[in-house]
Amino acid sequence: MHSLQALVLLAEEGGKAEPNVIWKWLNFAILAGVLGYLIAKNLGPVLSARSKQIQDGLAAGTKAKAEADAKAAAVQTQLANLEGEIARMRAEAKTEREREAERLRLDTEREIGRIRQHAAQEIESAGKLARLEVQTMAAKMAIELAERKVRARMSPEVEAALLGSFIDGLSNGRAPHA
Repeated sequence: MHSLQALVLLAEEGGKAEPNVIWKWLNFAILAGVLGYLIAKNLGPVLSARSKQIQDGLAAGTKAKAEADAKAAAVQTQLANLEGEIARMRAEAKTEREREAERLRLDTEREIGRIRQHAAQEIESAGKLARLEVQTMAAKMAIELAERKVRARMSPEVEAALLGSFIDGLSNGRAPHA
């Protein structure tokens, strides 16, 4: 607009300036006005769209920063709690080891008791078997001793008398006495 006013002022001064110069300035003013109008008409929406893109990018960046800060805070919290978590896990492991040791101790005591009971039964069984063998051996020895004594006392006359009494007992129907 100011250019157009300058042209009008030049035209009023009369013919001091050349007519070609006035037309050149008039063409320049028209061209500048049209270009200004086109730039203003098209540049506004472009600048507005670009401004919106920049604002959206800033909002997305702010949101991403907030999310990253939240994740960092969560990681820091986990790291801070990590020592406590390790202590808790150690305490649980210690408790579990103590429980397992107690269970093993009780299992060992039960197994020892079972082995002792089994050993006692084996000893008792071996004792009974030994007594039975001793009794059997004693009976055999007693029989052998009795047989030797009987043979030592046995003469052909005693043997004939015993045989005769045995036969008489059989013929009378009575059981013979030894």
